[in-house]
Amino acid sequence: MKGTSQCLCSVLNTSGGDILTSKGPLSRLSAENAWCIYDWGNSAFVTTVVAAVLPVYFAETICTSSVINWSLMGRTLTASPTSLWGYSMALAALLVALLAPIFGAAADAGGRRKQFLGVMTGVGVLAAALLSLTGAGDIWPVLGLLVLGQIGFAGANVFYNSLLVSTVPPSRRDLISSRGYAFGYLGGGILLALNLLMIRKPEMFGLADAAEGVKYAFLSVAVWWAVFSIPLFIRVPEGPSAGARSFGSSLRHGLSTLGSTFRHIRSRKNVFRFLIAFLLYNDGIQTVIMMATIFGKTELGLTASDLIGALLLTQVVGVPGSLAFGWAARRFGAKRMLYVGICAYLGILLYAFKMNTAADFWLLAGTVGLFMGGLQAVSRSFFSRLIPLDMNAEYFGFFSVSQRFASIFGPLIFAVITDLTGSSRLSILSLAVLFIAGGAVLKAVKEPGSTE
Repeated sequence: MKGTSQCLCSVLNTSGGDILTSKGPLSRLSAENAWCIYDWGNSAFVTTVVAAVLPVYFAETICTSSVINWSLMGRTLTASPTSLWGYSMALAALLVALLAPIFGAAADAGGRRKQFLGVMTGVGVLAAALLSLTGAGDIWPVLGLLVLGQIGFAGANVFYNSLLVSTVPPSRRDLISSRGYAFGYLGGGILLALNLLMIRKPEMFGLADAAEGVKYAFLSVAVWWAVFSIPLFIRVPEGPSAGARSFGSSLRHGLSTLGSTFRHIRSRKNVFRFLIAFLLYNDGIQTVIMMATIFGKTELGLTASDLIGALLLTQVVGVPGSLAFGWAARRFGAKRMLYVGICAYLGILLYAFKMNTAADFWLLAGTVGLFMGGLQAVSRSFFSRLIPLDMNAEYFGFFSVSQRFASIFGPLIFAVITDLTGSSRLSILSLAVLFIAGGAVLKAVKEPGSTE
């Protein structure tokens, strides 16, 4: 790990001089497209690990019992695989929520957004690679690596999102933010299709069986994420900072200025309102993403092929869906399209509550793909136009807090209601409250450029 970190730091400390002026293919790649390509790489972690392969692997191989008894502080607790998954996702989100603002302030202070991005990417890549070494009965190692990988993925996104500000002018951010999500759907979908083939037809890849295919799928995510992160580190500009600081000094500064950053955001009422609104409706979005596969497996009894295939459909539909949503936001207004996405999700929840068959799940997956990426992309670009340029990582640190808290309460509520009622269906309906509340708060948010 130490050698990997040193290698990452040497790349990230490069200002880009010689590489940028070379005549290689990356020298002709625009900064905007290099920024989008990172989404192509890191989305593989969400599609293969979080959403598709790992939930099925966890339920079928790692944790085969329908009830798990475990000890906590001398007490024996009982949980299902579904609720254990939800608790783990909530823990990861909480840890990221605590760390993200500190990292963001540190990156702004030292001008080291790309270096922090590289470290968190390294954490996520390592976690994905180590999953390939797990096997039957490794419940806690798998959940631990899931938490670690989520920290790496979400932590990296703090700095990735902040680089949108230094890379793209305000007038193009809806379009490029949506393009990033489209790249993510396409890249993540291509690797997921390859992973599905590795699991269904392992002999084509010289693998012994499906179990070995799963392990190589996790390893492929690590390689894919690492390789497609390279263009960003070479082509995307760092952006403004408060001055040069060492890595350690930047962290200390981030910790010391956390309170002042929050007060600064709190004083900007429009920004603060939007963060609250985003926290609420994104809570519902993230819970749908995180819990869909485990719900399909345990509640509907769907096969791995149906679950992974439906999620692959989400990726395919998500490409034109994200691009169309970004175009519509530019044409009709970002805030109006946010309302369209929220209303669409309310309809999705009602349909999900009633679904019973594999065909229902496939239809739901395709509908989610139309709105999921676009709603998140326009939220990101909308927020980028509300914040000061020289504090973008700090502000995106709190944006990530809003994202991560959205990843705490939804899965936690889902897990608790599932344990109390023995069914996940009421958990689905409970998410409607989050979308309705988010839309209500969004009504008070003024368009970027308006006087607060």
